[in-house]
Amino acid sequence: MATVKKYGLTVSDPTFTENDCNLKLEMEAIRRGGEFSVGGQKVGLGLVRHYLNFHKICWPEDEQHRWFILGMTGIIENKICAMLGCASSGKTYTMSAHALTDFFCFPRTSLALISSTEIRSLELRIWGRGIKYLFNRARAKFPWLPGFVLESKMAIVPDDIDSDEGMARAINMGIICVPCVSGGKFVGMSKFQGVKPPNSPGKNDGILKHYGDEVAVMHSSFLDAYANWMTSANFKGVMAGNPTDISDPLCTASEPVGGWDGFIDSGTTQTWRSRWHNAYCIAFDGRDTPNTDPGTRDKFAFLAACNFVKELEATYGADSWQLYQQGIGKPSKNMVSNRVITIGLCERHKAFDFAIWKGSRLTRIYHVDPAYGGGDRCAGTESVFGEDQDGNQVFAAGQPEIIPIRLNYHLDAEGQIAAHMKQISESRNIPPQNMFYDSFGRGTLGFELAKVFGSNCPVPVDSGARCTDRPVRFDLYVPDGKHGRRLKMCHEHYSKFVTEMWFSVREIIESDQMRNLARAVAEEGQSRLYRVVMGNKVEVESKDEMKERIKKSPDLFDCLAIGIEGARRLGFQIKRIGAGITPKMGDSDKWLLDMAKKRDKESKSKRLVYS
Repeated sequence: MATVKKYGLTVSDPTFTENDCNLKLEMEAIRRGGEFSVGGQKVGLGLVRHYLNFHKICWPEDEQHRWFILGMTGIIENKICAMLGCASSGKTYTMSAHALTDFFCFPRTSLALISSTEIRSLELRIWGRGIKYLFNRARAKFPWLPGFVLESKMAIVPDDIDSDEGMARAINMGIICVPCVSGGKFVGMSKFQGVKPPNSPGKNDGILKHYGDEVAVMHSSFLDAYANWMTSANFKGVMAGNPTDISDPLCTASEPVGGWDGFIDSGTTQTWRSRWHNAYCIAFDGRDTPNTDPGTRDKFAFLAACNFVKELEATYGADSWQLYQQGIGKPSKNMVSNRVITIGLCERHKAFDFAIWKGSRLTRIYHVDPAYGGGDRCAGTESVFGEDQDGNQVFAAGQPEIIPIRLNYHLDAEGQIAAHMKQISESRNIPPQNMFYDSFGRGTLGFELAKVFGSNCPVPVDSGARCTDRPVRFDLYVPDGKHGRRLKMCHEHYSKFVTEMWFSVREIIESDQMRNLARAVAEEGQSRLYRVVMGNKVEVESKDEMKERIKKSPDLFDCLAIGIEGARRLGFQIKRIGAGITPKMGDSDKWLLDMAKKRDKESKSKRLVYS
């Protein structure tokens, strides 16, 4: 018989070894919250220490390196923990160890939902190589630990099948895997939003947990389930993956309070608080692998090796996505800097603030990004522009609405859009000349609008047209040999009109002229990348490139861009607030003219002359 006394508790069992007793004591300490009183004396080492002790006894062959300890601590001490990181950083293992420890300690009052992309990914990663692997090893050493594996359901439950078939086996407790992709289509976590913790009869002692693996490659709606779960005090969420884009679900959940564009990469493993539910975020940086620690060089074969990052950089380049996604485990500078806008940019320039108007002389417009078929949404928005309390022109973006397109309706899709715009015009008293829609690739929509509006129709905006000769903004100048300097024109600054439309939104935001911007619209704008092309012009990535990368179309931001274009046609001017009247070029500015003349002279001397 083994008897062990510890933490003011005693375990004695004729069938137990000393190791069994020690594990029992750690489980009891975890059940009691890590710190508790026995006989009026405060005992216990804290939850983190007891979880680590349980792990050391249950899986003694597995090293507790500093990344594992950091990850376990983050999960235990926080309601939401997001773990970014390089490949082979032990994120999946840490989640599996925590999920199983909780199940062994709370088999009937704990429900853990384990999600990944598809069944194959679950089997190859967190379910097969993580949870089942650790469960089998634990039960081999300690057969008395609870749990029965239901392979067909990818679950571990506390009850076996009743041989007399007198009692039903409950599967609303334990560990249950949830694939988020079925038949190649994302089905998400929405069907689990109403799941509740498995409380004991008459008590509120249950806890619901969610462990998300490969979260970076999930659909953006993956995070929606958390809105319901977070209302419960008895909920814990953990998610992990390799960051792919600052707009992917993992980076959205991990976005620092100051925004990704304010994030400073220390070159080492970092932690911070997220703006999303105040999540605790950990970034396991491959340049800082425990295999580089003194005395442990490449000791941990299952972690990123010392030269892992250098090898990736040599193969793919210093700015490659492969290096940052697989080697460093954080968003790269290019992920942030080559965005049309960022959430941080919007916040710094008050784009999410409410507009306070100077008077009642406001211009109301309605703008539509028509779509039907192909999975795109048909979006419409009512917006307003005018002077704010300081006399500056500002644009107040309205809340976008999805225009429903019904199948088997007596009107076709274009007829339904036209009827909707007519109804908006009449019910909200918006004149047709203040209504704008994208006409690119929608030639027959104009005929449908003419049927319901007559000769006074909404204004088409051809997003596939050439750039305009309007100023980029009314305070951006370039040198001019004849007049000193002049306003820079859009056709000189942008390569395509769709780029002009999107960047006009950015210019308005940076000019402190945007208000009431919906965060969902800003998130779509943040998703689109741009590059500098021939002639030093700016060009946004194509719609097809963007949809291939983020798996959706930016319909809401397209709609906003159409609204900004409409406002500019009605007289809205983009100009940095506080810029004031631009002074004439003085003597101190003559160097600009000299440089321009020198450039023109050199360019002319090297120009080919055709005979």
